[in-house]
Amino acid sequence: MTTTNNQFVLFGAGKAGEFFIQNNPALNIIAIADNDVERHGASLLGIPIISPKELPKLDFQSIIITSQWVDSIKQQLIAEIEIDENKIQIPSKNEVKAALPFQHSPTLNLAHQLMRSLNDYLQQNDIQACLDSGTLLGVMRDNALISWDDDIDFAVDCKNFASVTNLMTDFAPFAPLQDQVEWKIVMINVSGEDCCINIEFSPKTGITLIPFDLSIQMRRLSEGNSELVSSAGLFFAPAIHFEQFAKTSFLGQHFYIPNHADEFLTFMYGNWREPKQNTRITEYHNRRVEIADRAPAIVRKRILATTN
Repeated sequence: MTTTNNQFVLFGAGKAGEFFIQNNPALNIIAIADNDVERHGASLLGIPIISPKELPKLDFQSIIITSQWVDSIKQQLIAEIEIDENKIQIPSKNEVKAALPFQHSPTLNLAHQLMRSLNDYLQQNDIQACLDSGTLLGVMRDNALISWDDDIDFAVDCKNFASVTNLMTDFAPFAPLQDQVEWKIVMINVSGEDCCINIEFSPKTGITLIPFDLSIQMRRLSEGNSELVSSAGLFFAPAIHFEQFAKTSFLGQHFYIPNHADEFLTFMYGNWREPKQNTRITEYHNRRVEIADRAPAIVRKRILATTN
């Protein structure tokens, strides 16, 4: 078979795949493989979504993994589908992110308003939701959202997640700038378990704002660790950081943060005080490689509420 050197395939038809396509318009992407059988035969931005079993029939230069489950997918490609490891690529995080919303002043202002509204809403209802991941990093290091990030991260303990779910069905009227954007509250289900609530928006006609998500992730304490359930065990940290919370001041409010947040950030990022823009998911310090033999997770979404 003649090799065509300018054809590429993605593995992962979620938002990361969508952003990668948008960020690489010159790339000739001929298909997107995904393990979710319900998506096979559909398309993403006009590109067909296929079963991974179809990959040997295709002629491509490289397959690019646009999913957080890099290790299990890579093992699947090599062991089950017999793809040459040299043809597998892992993009930088910036390539699978949206178009830098926090470098756009009006969008950053919206992000700040949303954080204040949500934080106030949850605390008034006796819910402790802490800043997590990149949002925590930016607040602790720069007292700001990271300019090259594209989402906002909160986390709650699993015992509070049902209460948060009930509360978030009524949050939409409290979301800011409703004359400019339409809000949507979305439940993320991973492998059969509800585990993350996304707050998303679409700008109304004539409004220039760059979409971003705010997520409220479920964390579960297990065997001395706190795991992000939506990562299917991929990301974890010592439980001590999430058994109780501290507080920090940001945007004129008190936000909950993990206990010993500086140590948590070191566990997660290593030298977190040094900004690193072009990292890959494989470079995260708190990432379990040994779960690569697990089946890749299946992600489902459903809408809880909107402002329409």
